[in-house]
Amino acid sequence: MRMTGKSPILAAMLVAPLVLTGCGYGKTTGSNINPAPTSVNHTKSGDTAKSPTKESTNATQTSAQLHQTEIYLIDKNGHVAPQFLELPATKTVAQQALNYMVKDGPVTDLLPNSFQAVLPPGTTSKLNLKSDGTLVADFSKEFLNYDPKYETQMLQAITWTLTQFDNVKRVQLRVNGQDLTQMPATKTSVDPSGLTRADGINNDLGNVTDVTGSENTTVYYLSQTTSGKTYYVPVTERINGSTDDLATVVNTVVNGPTSDSTLMSPFGTDVSLVSDPQVKDGVATLNFNENFYSNSKSKTVSDEAVNVLALSLIGKDGISKVSIEVNGNSKMTLDSGKTLTKPVSLPVVNKTGV
Repeated sequence: MRMTGKSPILAAMLVAPLVLTGCGYGKTTGSNINPAPTSVNHTKSGDTAKSPTKESTNATQTSAQLHQTEIYLIDKNGHVAPQFLELPATKTVAQQALNYMVKDGPVTDLLPNSFQAVLPPGTTSKLNLKSDGTLVADFSKEFLNYDPKYETQMLQAITWTLTQFDNVKRVQLRVNGQDLTQMPATKTSVDPSGLTRADGINNDLGNVTDVTGSENTTVYYLSQTTSGKTYYVPVTERINGSTDDLATVVNTVVNGPTSDSTLMSPFGTDVSLVSDPQVKDGVATLNFNENFYSNSKSKTVSDEAVNVLALSLIGKDGISKVSIEVNGNSKMTLDSGKTLTKPVSLPVVNKTGV
């Protein structure tokens, strides 16, 4: 589905590199868990954890007392989508991230419109990071009281939230110290070696029928809350050909979702590349035709289109930045009024303040 008009634009500094504590799309800018968690208990929902909403009302609180963490939640359409939440500063960021994924827990007052937490109420856990990058998440028995309708989303949200940290390669699930090898509601097998981002998120096979001649790639589209606010949703799609072919990946993003009417593409009609993407020193250069302009008279381009391309490409094939051109011209103005003259890094999107 393509957007048929100018949608609300999220505040995102596209021309500045992403600098966050312990988080980042695509794991390209994430930090390590430091210190590494070793059998750390999470605060149980309803215990002594302070309400971040109350803390935010303290006029003496400074930005140094808060940090942004990427938490994956479920939206009204059943998609798993990241939200950047401003949380109280802590040295145990992975522990805190899981704690803020529990329903009826401290995340309650921070939940964006149309979103819900994924872990059953009362769930607690312990974390143990192994030297090979496996993060063991040992949950309490309340973990098994999940809604079967959201089983897949819960597993994806846990995996993508915890693997935002560079030294976490996979997430191994346990319940009360026992390896979880099968989900109780659906009898779906769980890889005992651990879940990874390679398993995908919001998986959509699309129209691809040649499994051997296709590969998975994760790209980003747009959706809207019930109040009309736009946010970004990652979708793992099966594409014909190789993900090493950046033109194929770019065309997938530009053409938009194939089967989900709740997702949108920020690109207008007849947008296309005029030359093959080039990658040099980590910068992918994309040269589009004039249809890339959101307004051909003012020569402006959509913030959301630039964001979607950056989110979808950065982290693939060593790409750290994306340079956008229109018929070879790299200087342009965004719809938000900012001038785009340099390659963009990962934007801060889906940001929810306290």
